[in-house]
Amino acid sequence: MKKILCIALALVLTLALAACGQTENDVPASSDNPPASSSQPSADNENTNDTAGSTPVTLTIGDTVLEAYLNDSVPAQSLISQLPLTVTLNDSDNDFCGDSLDIKYSESDVTSGYQNGDLVFWTPASNFVIFVSGEENSANTGNLVKLGHITSPQEMLDALEGQIDVTIALKETTDTNETESSTPNSAPENVTSTESEAPAQEETENMQIKITVGNTELFATLEDNATTRALIEQMPMTLSMDDLYGREMCYRYGANALPTDSLRSDGYEVGDIAYWPPRGSLVILYEQNGEQFERQHIGHISEGVEVFATTGDAEVTFEAID
Repeated sequence: MKKILCIALALVLTLALAACGQTENDVPASSDNPPASSSQPSADNENTNDTAGSTPVTLTIGDTVLEAYLNDSVPAQSLISQLPLTVTLNDSDNDFCGDSLDIKYSESDVTSGYQNGDLVFWTPASNFVIFVSGEENSANTGNLVKLGHITSPQEMLDALEGQIDVTIALKETTDTNETESSTPNSAPENVTSTESEAPAQEETENMQIKITVGNTELFATLEDNATTRALIEQMPMTLSMDDLYGREMCYRYGANALPTDSLRSDGYEVGDIAYWPPRGSLVILYEQNGEQFERQHIGHISEGVEVFATTGDAEVTFEAID
């Protein structure tokens, strides 16, 4: 009987230690789609990697300080009320997770899938998680509540290893908010000053571009805004786009690389072309999952966008049509 009890206790301990690792691929996806609270690139998401109303924070790990933000969702605000906070996280392959947090959330906050750099709350064990890799295979990683996102370079995430103590705190510099909010908009203001002339606006209004992938040619009508004009200046261009989350083709310029002047936060349509500032993501949305996220709308592909459902990662060429 004692031997049986010892074996049972060993199994319980093994399962407890493996809990964090399950966040990668073993936990079945939540019944909710990655919409209501996902950040994908959102395009990445309105309540996740949306910088509107977000709170800048730092994650300090030894001598390393990571820049990040927490979104304006109820779960994230629940965490903000507890800052500063230090958590001990373990290396679990694609993520670092651990400790037990007291986070307020509802079923509508729970989603599946993540992006590298996402800060999430894993509901089965109430763990705090930093995802550092594996986003391309994350669609089935479920039971996630998105809290925010790390904006520091991927190289800093790649350098993390072993067990780490992470101190999460509000960013001290008061000027930071102004810098972060003005950085993406400063470029647009410059563009706007040159574009305020009516002729320039007329040239880009309802402009059409040709998008080529393999032997397939698609045509899109563009909206007139600062991001669109910046992209047109680069055309013709061929981008190596990643097929992400079973819904979008994505090319990342880098955080706030392109100017924006009319961000919107709502649902998207299949065929939409959009730009997500936090990671500088230019995306073509070819599948609908109901997600809402803040983005700059660029244009719309009228038909044929479903071709991307079978291309996988691909070279995509963009050309302006006179």
